[in-house]
Amino acid sequence: MVAFGVLMIVVVPRIPLVLLQFGLTRETIPIAGTGSMYPTFPKGSGATDEERATEIVASPKMRVFPGGVKLYDYSFLQYQLKHGDVVEFDNQKTKEITEKKYGEESAFVKRVIALPGDTIELRDGYVLLNGNRLDEPYTAKPRSTYGGDVISDCHQLVIPPSSVFVLGDNRKASLDSRFELGLIQASDIRYVMPWEDQIPYESLWRDTKNDSTFAQSPTVDSEAFVKLVNAKRQEKKLANLKLNTSLINSSSRRGAVMIETNDFSTEATKSGLTLQKALSESGYRNIVYGEVFTRGYFEADELLDNFLEFPQTKQIIFSHEYQDIGLSAVNGQLNGCPVQIIVAHFGGYVPPNYKQTEIDSWATLIKNITDILPSWEGARGAENIDQGKLSRLIEILKTRRDNAQKIYDRMKSNQWLTDEEQSLSADDSKLGKEGETLMSELLKH
Repeated sequence: MVAFGVLMIVVVPRIPLVLLQFGLTRETIPIAGTGSMYPTFPKGSGATDEERATEIVASPKMRVFPGGVKLYDYSFLQYQLKHGDVVEFDNQKTKEITEKKYGEESAFVKRVIALPGDTIELRDGYVLLNGNRLDEPYTAKPRSTYGGDVISDCHQLVIPPSSVFVLGDNRKASLDSRFELGLIQASDIRYVMPWEDQIPYESLWRDTKNDSTFAQSPTVDSEAFVKLVNAKRQEKKLANLKLNTSLINSSSRRGAVMIETNDFSTEATKSGLTLQKALSESGYRNIVYGEVFTRGYFEADELLDNFLEFPQTKQIIFSHEYQDIGLSAVNGQLNGCPVQIIVAHFGGYVPPNYKQTEIDSWATLIKNITDILPSWEGARGAENIDQGKLSRLIEILKTRRDNAQKIYDRMKSNQWLTDEEQSLSADDSKLGKEGETLMSELLKH
């Protein structure tokens, strides 16, 4: 993630310093196009972060912070930070981050979210400030704020004295107080755009009246994800994947049981619902299959980027063996904290190509039973025939004939046998021996 804003500070020497200090005039602050403060400030048009970081996309006016004057041990007319202010700041961490990424030290521009004494919590993509969900029209997308290294989801953080918790408006593309930047010191802030000065930017912001409706809802569109995957597969001359209802069901079941049992393993050591079992219970019969999953709140493009970061999942996505895909985003709670797991199941059809002799053997069995069954049925009521044994024989013959028909139809269409049909095939030999014994006993009389 990147979240940088300011490339340089341009001080106009002709502006009297006293006017700047008292906030009576403003400084022009060039903003780089990395996109961390979108939509308040535009994104650059470059193809890479490095290119966008060299573009100046906005030049807002900001007042000097804290400003005012200091006389002896007293400060006068200094600006007091407020929630929602946009600040420009510079410290050792910003220098290290920008030097490492761009080869040049820069300051950051972020929004003030929490001040000393505030309690901050990130839950289900929303920001809770002192227990209340923030209304954030300036964010790029609703329900897009998730935890990081400094503050993880569903953990409360009380802001210590002289510290400030800042976030970028483009939450999924902002390196801010959630991550290695951490809390910043108020003394690191050099310029501020007060909340009341941001009225000109409101036309760029979102309508938040429906934000609460996104709570506990999936964040990824499966059709959009498959479309993106297929575009990548086409680049590699691979066939498109098709959404499969059975795979959607199996991936949904796997995701639900992972959350329910807190078992995020391919072996399903706690849940017992393995990939193979989920596929079988969902009615998917192909023998080539794969699974990838991840925890987090991703949209389609973000999810694909995440999967392609890992060699194993990348290999599955670009495998020529698969023709089907199912994707499910499952929401639930772990230890009282909302969580989402996204599971993708892949399947490929490999025809069984049965031997013709095997198919013919089932056809012969059907014909033989069909030929002899009428004669045994004609013996019903005969005085010299054990009617109990006869009824059992007729039952066996009909069962074998019906089972053989199911197996024959499946094999003739070159489809894999279902679990039930495999069981019927295995049982036929036992039924055949029982039938032969009954025939022999009945013919003796």
